[in-house]
Amino acid sequence: MTSKIIHLDKTRIYEATETLVAAFRKDPITGYILSHTNSKKDEISRNLWSATLRYAQPYNHIYTTPENKGVAAWIPPSEYPLNFLQILRAGFYKIPFLLGFAGLKNFLSLFTLFDKYHAQDMHQRHWYLFALGVSEAYQGQGIGRLLIQPILKSADEEGLSCYLETSTERAVSFYQKHGFKILRTEEKPVKFWTMKREPNN
Repeated sequence: MTSKIIHLDKTRIYEATETLVAAFRKDPITGYILSHTNSKKDEISRNLWSATLRYAQPYNHIYTTPENKGVAAWIPPSEYPLNFLQILRAGFYKIPFLLGFAGLKNFLSLFTLFDKYHAQDMHQRHWYLFALGVSEAYQGQGIGRLLIQPILKSADEEGLSCYLETSTERAVSFYQKHGFKILRTEEKPVKFWTMKREPNN
């Protein structure tokens, strides 16, 4: 599968957001966060992904294709830990109002755990895969591999590790094929894995 990989321009955040909403519609983490919401699930997911992309976009390490087949958003080593004020400014200030108390509790419990494990396991400078999603119609065609290659190559050249969280066995298998190894497997509050890739020098 050949496809051109480009940096995501801020004028295309809406299209990239829609790609991620569709890619993660059946994801266990999405289901957990939205489990107390009976309606407007896509609207809430859209706000979450838009804020995610708006947070990452200034660092200029979001990759996509001209046809929006998929999106990979990375946080560079110099920008971790995440900046709480920037997170709010990117659009996450809306989330409590959209999720309600129960949904917000789920959201905070999960991402507080993500942040805790991330800080415990990654003391060295590293690249953080903030999001990777491929449109359902293009899954299994090598798009995900192409989207992460620019940073994997850069990490190898710089001698830096990469880190991510994921929530499906299929994704775990995908990342393992690209050099990631499981650090943790957690069952609560929803099953997820944390993974790390050492530089391939």
